[in-house]
Amino acid sequence: MIFEADKGRCAKLKKISFCLPFSVAAVITIFVLIFFAGTVFQAFSPVFHKTSGSVSRASGSSDFASLWRILFFTIKQAFFSTLLAVAVGIPAAYFLSCRKFFFKPVLQSLSSVSLCIPPLLVALGFVMTFGMNGVINNGLQRILNLNEPPFTFLYSFTGIVIVHGFYNFPIIMRTVSDTWKNLPASPYEAALLSGGSRFRIFRTVTFFQILPSIVTGASIVFLYCFFSFIIVLLFGQTGISTVEVEIYRAAKTTLDFSKAAKLALLETFTASFIILFYASILKRGNKTRNDSGRKIAPKRINGFFEKTAASVLFAMIFLFLGLPLLMILFKAPAKLVPLFSSRGFSTSLRNTMVTAFSTGILCVITAFFYAALEKAGMFRNLFCVRFITLIPMAVSSVVIGFGITNLMRKTNFSVSPALLVLCQTSLSWPFAYQQIKNQMDKIPQDVTDAAKLLSPDFMDSYFRILFPLCKRGLLSGFAFTAAISIGDATLPLTLSLNRFETLSLYTYRLAGAYRFPEACAAGSVLIISGIILFVLADFLASDKRIKNGRN
Repeated sequence: MIFEADKGRCAKLKKISFCLPFSVAAVITIFVLIFFAGTVFQAFSPVFHKTSGSVSRASGSSDFASLWRILFFTIKQAFFSTLLAVAVGIPAAYFLSCRKFFFKPVLQSLSSVSLCIPPLLVALGFVMTFGMNGVINNGLQRILNLNEPPFTFLYSFTGIVIVHGFYNFPIIMRTVSDTWKNLPASPYEAALLSGGSRFRIFRTVTFFQILPSIVTGASIVFLYCFFSFIIVLLFGQTGISTVEVEIYRAAKTTLDFSKAAKLALLETFTASFIILFYASILKRGNKTRNDSGRKIAPKRINGFFEKTAASVLFAMIFLFLGLPLLMILFKAPAKLVPLFSSRGFSTSLRNTMVTAFSTGILCVITAFFYAALEKAGMFRNLFCVRFITLIPMAVSSVVIGFGITNLMRKTNFSVSPALLVLCQTSLSWPFAYQQIKNQMDKIPQDVTDAAKLLSPDFMDSYFRILFPLCKRGLLSGFAFTAAISIGDATLPLTLSLNRFETLSLYTYRLAGAYRFPEACAAGSVLIISGIILFVLADFLASDKRIKNGRN
Protein backbone atom coordinates (compact mmCIF):
# COMPACT_ATOMS: atom_id res chain seq x y z
CA MET A 1 0.00 0.00 0.00
CA ILE A 2 2.86 2.38 0.86
CA PHE A 3 4.56 1.54 -2.44
CA GLU A 4 1.36 2.24 -4.37
CA ALA A 5 0.95 5.57 -2.57
CA ASP A 6 4.52 6.59 -3.36
CA LYS A 7 4.01 5.55 -6.95
CA GLY A 8 0.85 7.63 -7.20
CA ARG A 9 2.55 10.61 -5.58
CA CYS A 10 5.46 10.38 -8.06
CA ALA A 11 3.05 10.21 -10.97
CA LYS A 12 1.24 13.26 -9.64
CA LEU A 13 4.48 15.22 -9.22
CA LYS A 14 5.55 14.15 -12.70
CA LYS A 15 2.30 15.39 -14.17
CA ILE A 16 2.68 18.71 -12.35
CA SER A 17 6.24 19.06 -13.67
CA PHE A 18 4.91 18.77 -17.24
CA CYS A 19 1.78 20.80 -16.57
CA LEU A 20 3.62 23.85 -15.24
CA PRO A 21 5.81 24.59 -18.31
CA PHE A 22 2.88 23.73 -20.59
CA SER A 23 0.66 26.22 -18.75
CA VAL A 24 3.36 28.91 -18.82
CA ALA A 25 3.85 28.38 -22.58
CA ALA A 26 0.09 28.59 -23.13
CA VAL A 27 -0.18 31.84 -21.16
CA ILE A 28 2.78 33.39 -23.01
CA THR A 29 1.43 32.38 -26.43
CA ILE A 30 -2.07 33.69 -25.73
CA PHE A 31 -0.65 36.90 -24.29
CA VAL A 32 1.61 37.49 -27.33
CA LEU A 33 -1.30 36.95 -29.75
CA ILE A 34 -3.66 39.19 -27.75
CA PHE A 35 -0.96 41.84 -27.40
CA PHE A 36 -0.40 41.83 -31.16
CA ALA A 37 -4.13 42.06 -31.94
CA GLY A 38 -4.66 44.81 -29.38
CA THR A 39 -1.70 46.84 -30.62
CA VAL A 40 -2.86 46.64 -34.23
CA PHE A 41 -6.36 47.67 -33.15
CA GLN A 42 -4.91 50.68 -31.30
CA ALA A 43 -3.03 51.66 -34.47
CA PHE A 44 -6.29 51.63 -36.46
CA SER A 45 -8.58 53.06 -33.77
CA PRO A 46 -8.17 56.80 -34.61
CA VAL A 47 -9.78 56.09 -38.00
CA PHE A 48 -13.06 55.26 -36.27
CA HIS A 49 -13.04 58.32 -34.01
CA LYS A 50 -14.59 61.55 -35.19
CA THR A 51 -12.16 64.44 -35.34
CA SER A 52 -13.02 67.68 -33.59
CA GLY A 53 -14.43 70.43 -35.74
CA SER A 54 -16.01 70.25 -39.14
CA VAL A 55 -14.04 69.06 -42.09
CA SER A 56 -14.96 70.34 -45.49
CA ARG A 57 -15.60 68.07 -48.42
CA ALA A 58 -12.73 69.66 -50.33
CA SER A 59 -10.23 68.99 -47.54
CA GLY A 60 -11.53 65.42 -47.25
CA SER A 61 -11.01 64.76 -50.94
CA SER A 62 -7.59 66.39 -50.76
CA ASP A 63 -6.64 64.15 -47.83
CA PHE A 64 -7.90 61.10 -49.74
CA ALA A 65 -5.84 62.05 -52.80
CA SER A 66 -2.76 62.58 -50.63
CA LEU A 67 -3.10 59.12 -49.07
CA TRP A 68 -3.41 57.42 -52.44
CA ARG A 69 -0.48 59.41 -53.83
CA ILE A 70 1.74 58.19 -50.99
CA LEU A 71 0.52 54.61 -51.44
CA PHE A 72 1.10 54.78 -55.21
CA PHE A 73 4.68 55.97 -54.72
CA THR A 74 5.30 53.21 -52.15
CA ILE A 75 4.01 50.54 -54.55
CA LYS A 76 5.97 52.07 -57.45
CA GLN A 77 9.33 52.11 -55.65
CA ALA A 78 8.71 48.58 -54.31
CA PHE A 79 7.82 47.33 -57.81
CA PHE A 80 10.92 48.76 -59.52
CA SER A 81 13.14 47.70 -56.61
CA THR A 82 11.79 44.15 -56.90
CA LEU A 83 12.28 44.25 -60.67
CA LEU A 84 15.94 45.17 -60.19
CA ALA A 85 16.38 42.49 -57.53
CA VAL A 86 14.92 39.86 -59.88
CA ALA A 87 17.06 41.07 -62.80
CA VAL A 88 20.21 40.66 -60.69
CA GLY A 89 19.06 37.66 -58.63
CA ILE A 90 18.17 35.24 -61.45
CA PRO A 91 21.57 35.43 -63.24
CA ALA A 92 23.31 35.22 -59.84
CA ALA A 93 21.22 32.12 -59.01
CA TYR A 94 22.21 30.58 -62.35
CA PHE A 95 25.93 30.99 -61.73
CA LEU A 96 25.58 29.90 -58.11
CA SER A 97 23.69 26.68 -58.89
CA CYS A 98 24.93 25.68 -62.35
CA ARG A 99 28.52 26.95 -62.62
CA LYS A 100 31.89 26.61 -60.88
CA PHE A 101 34.08 29.68 -60.41
CA PHE A 102 36.68 31.02 -58.03
CA PHE A 103 34.42 33.55 -56.24
CA LYS A 104 31.52 31.15 -55.74
CA PRO A 105 31.92 30.93 -51.92
CA VAL A 106 31.94 34.74 -51.76
CA LEU A 107 28.74 34.98 -53.81
CA GLN A 108 27.17 32.24 -51.71
CA SER A 109 28.03 34.12 -48.52
CA LEU A 110 26.01 37.09 -49.79
CA SER A 111 22.82 35.01 -49.71
CA SER A 112 22.13 35.99 -46.10
CA VAL A 113 23.03 39.69 -46.40
CA SER A 114 19.40 40.82 -46.50
CA LEU A 115 18.66 38.93 -43.29
CA CYS A 116 21.77 39.40 -41.14
CA ILE A 117 22.77 42.99 -42.05
CA PRO A 118 20.30 45.73 -41.03
CA PRO A 119 19.12 48.25 -43.67
CA LEU A 120 20.67 51.02 -41.58
CA LEU A 121 24.19 49.69 -42.20
CA VAL A 122 23.60 49.19 -45.91
CA ALA A 123 22.36 52.78 -46.14
CA LEU A 124 25.42 53.94 -44.20
CA GLY A 125 27.70 52.03 -46.57
CA PHE A 126 26.04 53.62 -49.60
CA VAL A 127 26.43 57.10 -48.10
CA MET A 128 30.13 56.53 -47.54
CA THR A 129 30.55 55.11 -51.05
CA PHE A 130 28.19 57.12 -53.28
CA GLY A 131 27.30 60.10 -51.09
CA MET A 132 28.19 63.68 -51.91
CA ASN A 133 31.39 63.27 -49.91
CA GLY A 134 31.68 59.56 -50.58
CA VAL A 135 34.78 57.74 -51.73
CA ILE A 136 33.76 57.55 -55.40
CA ASN A 137 32.73 61.20 -55.71
CA ASN A 138 35.84 62.43 -53.88
CA GLY A 139 38.08 60.27 -56.01
CA LEU A 140 36.54 61.38 -59.31
CA GLN A 141 36.62 65.04 -58.27
CA ARG A 142 40.33 64.80 -57.59
CA ILE A 143 41.14 62.81 -60.73
CA LEU A 144 38.97 64.85 -63.13
CA ASN A 145 39.43 68.17 -61.27
CA LEU A 146 35.67 68.69 -60.81
CA ASN A 147 34.04 71.26 -58.56
CA GLU A 148 30.80 69.33 -58.06
CA PRO A 149 30.34 65.61 -57.26
CA PRO A 150 29.48 63.75 -60.50
CA PHE A 151 27.13 61.18 -58.91
CA THR A 152 24.04 62.57 -57.16
CA PHE A 153 21.63 59.70 -57.79
CA LEU A 154 21.67 58.42 -54.20
CA TYR A 155 19.24 61.00 -52.78
CA SER A 156 16.52 60.35 -55.35
CA PHE A 157 14.03 57.75 -56.51
CA THR A 158 16.79 56.04 -58.53
CA GLY A 159 18.98 55.83 -55.45
CA ILE A 160 16.20 54.24 -53.38
CA VAL A 161 15.57 51.64 -56.10
CA ILE A 162 19.29 50.81 -56.46
CA VAL A 163 19.80 50.44 -52.71
CA HIS A 164 16.66 48.31 -52.32
CA GLY A 165 17.37 46.21 -55.41
CA PHE A 166 20.97 45.28 -54.60
CA TYR A 167 20.29 44.91 -50.89
CA ASN A 168 17.47 42.42 -51.50
CA PHE A 169 18.64 40.54 -54.61
CA PRO A 170 20.28 37.84 -52.39
CA ILE A 171 16.76 36.75 -51.38
CA ILE A 172 15.94 36.04 -55.03
CA MET A 173 19.33 34.42 -55.56
CA ARG A 174 18.98 32.12 -52.56
CA THR A 175 15.35 31.15 -53.21
CA VAL A 176 15.86 30.43 -56.92
CA SER A 177 19.26 28.71 -56.58
CA ASP A 178 17.88 26.31 -53.95
CA THR A 179 15.31 25.17 -56.51
CA TRP A 180 17.58 25.36 -59.56
CA LYS A 181 20.34 23.12 -58.18
CA ASN A 182 17.77 20.47 -57.18
CA LEU A 183 16.13 20.21 -60.61
CA PRO A 184 16.31 16.70 -62.10
CA ALA A 185 18.79 16.28 -64.93
CA SER A 186 16.64 14.03 -67.13
CA PRO A 187 14.37 16.73 -68.73
CA TYR A 188 17.39 18.96 -69.43
CA GLU A 189 19.40 16.13 -70.99
CA ALA A 190 16.42 14.97 -73.04
CA ALA A 191 15.97 18.49 -74.42
CA LEU A 192 19.68 18.64 -75.31
CA LEU A 193 19.48 15.33 -77.17
CA SER A 194 16.50 16.67 -79.09
CA GLY A 195 18.70 19.48 -80.45
CA GLY A 196 17.51 22.33 -78.25
CA SER A 197 19.88 25.17 -77.39
CA ARG A 198 20.59 26.05 -73.76
CA PHE A 199 18.67 29.32 -74.03
CA ARG A 200 15.65 27.61 -75.60
CA ILE A 201 15.71 24.93 -72.89
CA PHE A 202 15.78 27.66 -70.23
CA ARG A 203 12.95 29.56 -71.94
CA THR A 204 10.67 26.55 -72.45
CA VAL A 205 11.55 24.15 -69.60
CA THR A 206 13.76 25.50 -66.83
CA PHE A 207 12.05 28.87 -66.45
CA PHE A 208 8.68 27.28 -65.67
CA GLN A 209 10.34 24.93 -63.17
CA ILE A 210 11.89 27.80 -61.21
CA LEU A 211 8.98 30.22 -61.72
CA PRO A 212 7.30 29.46 -58.35
CA SER A 213 10.60 30.20 -56.60
CA ILE A 214 10.99 33.46 -58.53
CA VAL A 215 7.48 34.59 -57.59
CA THR A 216 7.97 33.53 -53.96
CA GLY A 217 11.25 35.42 -53.65
CA ALA A 218 9.86 38.44 -55.50
CA SER A 219 6.86 38.56 -53.15
CA ILE A 220 9.17 38.66 -50.12
CA VAL A 221 11.37 41.34 -51.69
CA PHE A 222 8.33 43.43 -52.66
CA LEU A 223 7.05 43.23 -49.10
CA TYR A 224 10.43 44.25 -47.67
CA CYS A 225 10.65 47.21 -50.06
CA PHE A 226 7.02 48.11 -49.40
CA PHE A 227 7.78 48.28 -45.66
CA SER A 228 11.08 50.11 -46.15
CA PHE A 229 11.63 52.79 -43.54
CA ILE A 230 15.25 53.60 -42.70
CA ILE A 231 16.49 53.71 -46.31
CA VAL A 232 13.68 56.00 -47.47
CA LEU A 233 13.99 58.13 -44.32
CA LEU A 234 17.68 58.72 -45.12
CA PHE A 235 17.57 59.01 -48.93
CA GLY A 236 14.10 60.41 -49.61
CA GLN A 237 14.02 64.02 -50.72
CA THR A 238 11.08 66.43 -50.40
CA GLY A 239 8.08 64.83 -52.07
CA ILE A 240 9.66 61.35 -51.92
CA SER A 241 8.12 59.44 -49.05
CA THR A 242 6.63 56.00 -48.45
CA VAL A 243 3.70 54.99 -46.27
CA GLU A 244 6.04 53.86 -43.48
CA VAL A 245 7.83 57.21 -43.34
CA GLU A 246 4.57 59.16 -43.46
CA ILE A 247 3.09 57.14 -40.60
CA TYR A 248 6.17 57.92 -38.53
CA ARG A 249 6.09 61.62 -39.41
CA ALA A 250 2.34 61.94 -38.80
CA ALA A 251 2.57 60.20 -35.41
CA LYS A 252 5.84 61.74 -34.16
CA THR A 253 6.22 65.13 -35.88
CA THR A 254 2.82 66.59 -36.75
CA LEU A 255 0.87 64.50 -34.18
CA ASP A 256 -1.81 63.84 -36.81
CA PHE A 257 -2.95 60.50 -35.39
CA SER A 258 -5.94 60.28 -37.70
CA LYS A 259 -3.73 60.45 -40.80
CA ALA A 260 -1.28 57.98 -39.30
CA ALA A 261 -4.11 55.53 -38.58
CA LYS A 262 -5.53 55.85 -42.11
CA LEU A 263 -2.11 55.21 -43.61
CA ALA A 264 -1.56 52.25 -41.27
CA LEU A 265 -4.90 50.72 -42.26
CA LEU A 266 -4.24 51.30 -45.95
CA GLU A 267 -0.74 49.81 -45.72
CA THR A 268 -1.80 46.73 -43.77
CA PHE A 269 -4.76 46.11 -46.08
CA THR A 270 -2.49 46.25 -49.14
CA ALA A 271 0.18 44.06 -47.53
CA SER A 272 -2.46 41.46 -46.63
CA PHE A 273 -3.21 40.90 -50.32
CA ILE A 274 0.49 40.40 -50.98
CA ILE A 275 0.71 37.90 -48.12
CA LEU A 276 -2.29 35.92 -49.40
CA PHE A 277 -0.74 35.84 -52.87
CA TYR A 278 2.58 34.72 -51.36
CA ALA A 279 0.85 31.95 -49.37
CA SER A 280 -0.97 30.62 -52.45
CA ILE A 281 2.24 30.55 -54.52
CA LEU A 282 4.13 28.89 -51.68
CA LYS A 283 1.45 26.21 -51.40
CA ARG A 284 1.58 25.47 -55.13
CA GLY A 285 5.38 25.42 -55.09
CA ASN A 286 5.42 22.87 -52.27
CA LYS A 287 3.03 20.63 -54.20
CA THR A 288 5.00 20.69 -57.45
CA ARG A 289 8.49 20.53 -55.94
CA ASN A 290 10.43 17.39 -56.79
CA ASP A 291 13.91 16.84 -55.31
CA SER A 292 14.25 13.23 -56.41
CA GLY A 293 16.48 11.94 -59.17
CA ARG A 294 19.94 12.81 -60.43
CA LYS A 295 20.82 16.53 -60.46
CA ILE A 296 22.66 18.58 -63.09
CA ALA A 297 26.35 18.76 -62.20
CA PRO A 298 27.79 22.34 -62.14
CA LYS A 299 30.27 23.14 -64.92
CA ARG A 300 32.88 25.82 -65.40
CA ILE A 301 32.01 29.16 -66.98
CA ASN A 302 32.79 28.93 -70.68
CA GLY A 303 32.11 30.93 -73.82
CA PHE A 304 32.56 34.63 -74.52
CA PHE A 305 28.96 35.58 -73.75
CA GLU A 306 28.86 33.70 -70.44
CA LYS A 307 32.22 35.09 -69.30
CA THR A 308 31.19 38.63 -70.23
CA ALA A 309 27.83 38.30 -68.46
CA ALA A 310 29.54 36.89 -65.36
CA SER A 311 32.11 39.71 -65.33
CA VAL A 312 29.45 42.43 -65.65
CA LEU A 313 27.22 40.81 -63.03
CA PHE A 314 29.98 40.31 -60.47
CA ALA A 315 31.30 43.84 -61.05
CA MET A 316 27.83 45.32 -60.41
CA ILE A 317 27.35 43.22 -57.27
CA PHE A 318 30.74 44.31 -55.95
CA LEU A 319 30.14 47.97 -56.79
CA PHE A 320 26.60 48.27 -55.37
CA LEU A 321 26.76 45.81 -52.46
CA GLY A 322 30.26 44.55 -51.74
CA LEU A 323 31.97 47.94 -51.78
CA PRO A 324 29.47 49.66 -49.40
CA LEU A 325 29.84 46.80 -46.91
CA LEU A 326 33.63 46.87 -47.22
CA MET A 327 33.62 50.62 -46.55
CA ILE A 328 31.95 50.00 -43.18
CA LEU A 329 34.50 47.36 -42.22
CA PHE A 330 37.37 49.49 -43.55
CA LYS A 331 36.41 52.55 -41.49
CA ALA A 332 35.59 50.57 -38.32
CA PRO A 333 39.05 49.61 -36.90
CA ALA A 334 40.19 53.20 -36.29
CA LYS A 335 37.33 53.84 -33.87
CA LEU A 336 36.81 50.41 -32.30
CA VAL A 337 39.06 50.95 -29.27
CA PRO A 338 37.59 54.37 -28.33
CA LEU A 339 34.12 53.00 -28.99
CA PHE A 340 34.51 50.06 -26.61
CA SER A 341 35.62 52.43 -23.88
CA SER A 342 32.55 54.61 -24.44
CA ARG A 343 29.85 54.32 -21.80
CA GLY A 344 27.05 54.85 -24.31
CA PHE A 345 28.28 51.98 -26.48
CA SER A 346 28.65 49.52 -23.60
CA THR A 347 25.17 50.41 -22.31
CA SER A 348 23.56 50.06 -25.74
CA LEU A 349 25.37 46.76 -26.33
CA ARG A 350 24.12 45.39 -23.00
CA ASN A 351 20.58 46.57 -23.74
CA THR A 352 20.75 44.92 -27.18
CA MET A 353 21.91 41.57 -25.79
CA VAL A 354 19.21 41.56 -23.09
CA THR A 355 16.50 42.53 -25.60
CA ALA A 356 17.66 39.98 -28.19
CA PHE A 357 17.86 37.16 -25.63
CA SER A 358 14.42 37.94 -24.20
CA THR A 359 12.87 38.24 -27.66
CA GLY A 360 14.44 34.96 -28.80
CA ILE A 361 13.19 33.08 -25.74
CA LEU A 362 9.62 34.41 -26.03
CA CYS A 363 9.55 33.71 -29.79
CA VAL A 364 10.69 30.10 -29.28
CA ILE A 365 8.15 29.47 -26.51
CA THR A 366 5.29 30.92 -28.56
CA ALA A 367 6.35 29.17 -31.77
CA PHE A 368 6.88 25.76 -30.13
CA PHE A 369 3.54 25.82 -28.31
CA TYR A 370 1.70 26.85 -31.47
CA ALA A 371 3.52 24.26 -33.63
CA ALA A 372 2.89 21.54 -31.02
CA LEU A 373 -0.84 22.25 -31.02
CA GLU A 374 -0.85 22.09 -34.81
CA LYS A 375 1.09 18.80 -34.77
CA ALA A 376 -1.41 17.37 -32.29
CA GLY A 377 -4.26 18.16 -34.67
CA MET A 378 -5.85 20.82 -32.46
CA PHE A 379 -6.56 23.01 -35.48
CA ARG A 380 -9.04 21.59 -37.96
CA ASN A 381 -8.81 24.46 -40.41
CA LEU A 382 -5.20 24.53 -41.62
CA PHE A 383 -5.82 27.74 -43.56
CA CYS A 384 -6.52 29.58 -40.31
CA VAL A 385 -3.31 28.15 -38.84
CA ARG A 386 -1.24 29.43 -41.74
CA PHE A 387 -3.06 32.75 -41.77
CA ILE A 388 -2.28 33.42 -38.11
CA THR A 389 1.43 32.80 -38.74
CA LEU A 390 1.38 35.07 -41.80
CA ILE A 391 -0.54 37.99 -40.27
CA PRO A 392 2.57 39.51 -38.59
CA MET A 393 4.22 39.71 -42.03
CA ALA A 394 1.44 42.07 -43.13
CA VAL A 395 2.01 44.47 -40.23
CA SER A 396 5.07 46.70 -40.15
CA SER A 397 7.21 47.72 -37.21
CA VAL A 398 6.12 51.35 -37.58
CA VAL A 399 2.44 50.36 -37.34
CA ILE A 400 3.12 48.34 -34.18
CA GLY A 401 5.14 51.23 -32.74
CA PHE A 402 2.35 53.66 -33.56
CA GLY A 403 -0.18 51.38 -31.88
CA ILE A 404 1.89 51.31 -28.68
CA THR A 405 2.37 55.09 -28.82
CA ASN A 406 -1.37 55.62 -29.24
CA LEU A 407 -2.11 53.26 -26.33
CA MET A 408 0.41 54.97 -24.04
CA ARG A 409 -1.02 58.36 -25.00
CA LYS A 410 -4.48 57.28 -23.87
CA THR A 411 -3.33 55.64 -20.63
CA ASN A 412 -0.57 58.16 -19.73
CA PHE A 413 1.89 55.32 -19.17
CA SER A 414 5.51 55.47 -20.34
CA VAL A 415 6.96 53.02 -22.85
CA SER A 416 9.23 50.44 -21.17
CA PRO A 417 11.88 48.06 -22.60
CA ALA A 418 9.50 45.18 -21.88
CA LEU A 419 7.11 46.62 -24.49
CA LEU A 420 9.96 46.64 -27.03
CA VAL A 421 10.54 42.94 -26.36
CA LEU A 422 6.81 42.19 -26.71
CA CYS A 423 6.58 44.16 -29.96
CA GLN A 424 9.57 42.34 -31.46
CA THR A 425 8.18 38.99 -30.29
CA SER A 426 4.74 39.62 -31.77
CA LEU A 427 6.32 40.36 -35.16
CA SER A 428 9.15 37.78 -35.18
CA TRP A 429 7.71 34.59 -33.66
CA PRO A 430 6.50 33.23 -37.06
CA PHE A 431 10.17 33.00 -38.13
CA ALA A 432 10.90 30.74 -35.16
CA TYR A 433 7.68 28.82 -35.90
CA GLN A 434 8.90 28.03 -39.40
CA GLN A 435 12.22 26.67 -38.09
CA ILE A 436 10.50 24.54 -35.43
CA LYS A 437 7.79 23.32 -37.79
CA ASN A 438 10.41 22.17 -40.29
CA GLN A 439 11.98 20.04 -37.56
CA MET A 440 8.59 18.67 -36.47
CA ASP A 441 7.75 17.70 -40.04
CA LYS A 442 10.92 15.58 -40.16
CA ILE A 443 9.76 13.45 -37.21
CA PRO A 444 8.34 10.16 -38.60
CA GLN A 445 4.62 9.76 -38.09
CA ASP A 446 5.05 6.34 -36.46
CA VAL A 447 7.22 7.92 -33.76
CA THR A 448 4.52 10.51 -33.03
CA ASP A 449 1.80 7.85 -32.99
CA ALA A 450 3.83 5.61 -30.64
CA ALA A 451 4.44 8.54 -28.31
CA LYS A 452 0.72 9.30 -28.14
CA LEU A 453 -0.08 5.63 -27.54
CA LEU A 454 2.50 5.01 -24.79
CA SER A 455 2.29 8.36 -23.01
CA PRO A 456 -0.32 8.86 -20.28
CA ASP A 457 -1.37 12.29 -21.55
CA PHE A 458 -0.79 14.92 -24.23
CA MET A 459 1.81 16.93 -22.30
CA ASP A 460 3.97 13.92 -21.50
CA SER A 461 4.27 12.83 -25.14
CA TYR A 462 5.12 16.28 -26.43
CA PHE A 463 7.60 17.24 -23.75
CA ARG A 464 9.30 13.83 -23.85
CA ILE A 465 9.33 13.34 -27.64
CA LEU A 466 8.77 16.58 -29.56
CA PHE A 467 10.89 18.85 -27.40
CA PRO A 468 14.11 16.77 -27.59
CA LEU A 469 13.67 15.95 -31.29
CA CYS A 470 13.05 19.64 -32.12
CA LYS A 471 16.05 20.86 -30.14
CA ARG A 472 17.91 21.98 -33.27
CA GLY A 473 14.83 23.79 -34.54
CA LEU A 474 14.41 25.54 -31.19
CA LEU A 475 18.04 26.72 -31.21
CA SER A 476 17.78 27.77 -34.86
CA GLY A 477 14.59 29.73 -34.17
CA PHE A 478 16.19 31.40 -31.17
CA ALA A 479 19.28 32.43 -33.17
CA PHE A 480 17.17 33.68 -36.08
CA THR A 481 14.82 35.84 -34.01
CA ALA A 482 17.62 37.12 -31.76
CA ALA A 483 19.52 38.26 -34.86
CA ILE A 484 16.42 40.06 -36.14
CA SER A 485 16.09 41.79 -32.77
CA ILE A 486 19.75 42.87 -32.81
CA GLY A 487 19.44 44.54 -36.21
CA ASP A 488 16.09 46.23 -35.54
CA ALA A 489 16.40 50.01 -35.46
CA THR A 490 12.82 50.83 -36.49
CA LEU A 491 10.96 49.78 -33.33
CA PRO A 492 13.41 51.43 -30.88
CA LEU A 493 13.25 54.62 -32.97
CA THR A 494 9.46 54.55 -33.23
CA LEU A 495 8.82 53.75 -29.57
CA SER A 496 11.23 56.47 -28.33
CA LEU A 497 12.23 54.65 -25.16
CA ASN A 498 13.43 56.87 -22.32
CA ARG A 499 17.06 56.20 -21.36
CA PHE A 500 17.08 52.88 -23.21
CA GLU A 501 19.12 52.73 -26.39
CA THR A 502 19.90 49.63 -28.41
CA LEU A 503 23.05 49.29 -30.49
CA SER A 504 21.17 49.72 -33.78
CA LEU A 505 19.56 52.94 -32.52
CA TYR A 506 22.93 54.09 -31.18
CA THR A 507 24.43 53.50 -34.65
CA TYR A 508 21.56 55.39 -36.31
CA ARG A 509 22.10 58.43 -34.09
CA LEU A 510 25.84 58.40 -34.74
CA ALA A 511 25.16 58.36 -38.48
CA GLY A 512 22.56 61.13 -38.10
CA ALA A 513 25.19 63.25 -36.36
CA TYR A 514 27.58 62.62 -39.32
CA ARG A 515 29.96 60.69 -37.06
CA PHE A 516 30.45 58.07 -39.76
CA PRO A 517 33.66 56.41 -38.45
CA GLU A 518 32.06 55.81 -35.04
CA ALA A 519 28.86 54.62 -36.74
CA CYS A 520 30.89 52.18 -38.86
CA ALA A 521 32.63 50.84 -35.75
CA ALA A 522 29.31 50.27 -33.98
CA GLY A 523 27.83 48.90 -37.21
CA SER A 524 30.66 46.37 -37.58
CA VAL A 525 29.71 44.94 -34.18
CA LEU A 526 26.11 44.64 -35.43
CA ILE A 527 27.27 42.95 -38.65
CA ILE A 528 29.48 40.43 -36.85
CA SER A 529 26.78 39.62 -34.28
CA GLY A 530 24.11 39.19 -36.96
CA ILE A 531 26.33 37.02 -39.20
CA ILE A 532 27.30 34.72 -36.31
CA LEU A 533 23.67 34.20 -35.29
CA PHE A 534 22.39 33.67 -38.85
CA VAL A 535 25.20 31.25 -39.71
CA LEU A 536 24.35 29.36 -36.52
CA ALA A 537 20.65 29.37 -37.45
CA ASP A 538 21.39 28.08 -40.97
CA PHE A 539 23.75 25.42 -39.63
CA LEU A 540 21.21 24.15 -37.13
CA ALA A 541 18.36 24.23 -39.65
CA SER A 542 20.25 22.27 -42.33
CA ASP A 543 20.60 18.49 -42.52
CA LYS A 544 24.37 18.54 -43.07
CA ARG A 545 25.21 18.02 -39.42
CA ILE A 546 22.98 14.94 -39.22
CA LYS A 547 24.45 13.43 -42.38
CA ASN A 548 28.01 14.04 -41.24
CA GLY A 549 27.23 12.55 -37.86
CA ARG A 550 25.77 9.41 -39.43
CA ASN A 551 28.73 9.00 -41.72
